[in-house]
Amino acid sequence: MLLFAAVLMTNVLVSCDDDPTVASVAGTYTGTDSLHFAMGATAYKAGVKDVKYVVTENSDKTINVTFPEETYDFSATVPMVGKIVQGGYTVKNIPYDSTLKAYYLDYSNKAQANVSIFGKNQPYDITVGQITVSFNGSTMAVINVHKFGNMPFALAATYLGTK
Repeated sequence: MLLFAAVLMTNVLVSCDDDPTVASVAGTYTGTDSLHFAMGATAYKAGVKDVKYVVTENSDKTINVTFPEETYDFSATVPMVGKIVQGGYTVKNIPYDSTLKAYYLDYSNKAQANVSIFGKNQPYDITVGQITVSFNGSTMAVINVHKFGNMPFALAATYLGTK
């Protein structure tokens, strides 16, 4: 799944500025979020438009990214999954990685989100979580590979938004 996310990153991310200042990237971004996962050899994708992500700055030059609640409808392609409703949550203290020229953090086992799968809503620990955030002018691209609890596969979310 991480390889899948890396391939997505090369196709989705726009070139990023060298070491952007945190103050220049803080704000609300509006864009499209897509959620991908694979079951066996088949990959599935659902998207949500007009999603607002909020980026805040920290005094240590790290950023926080807040995801809103989002509903991904897989009913037509994967009826046994149906709709996945991810509750909003924040990934905090994401440092800038000069090698990646992006903000990156492995936040595995450091966050929790309410998720509704099969119509049952409950809190889940995020047992796998890697986020990469890049900026180019007023555009933000996010790759968020994450897994809730002991679900059998990781999810790869790709987001592209503008300030």
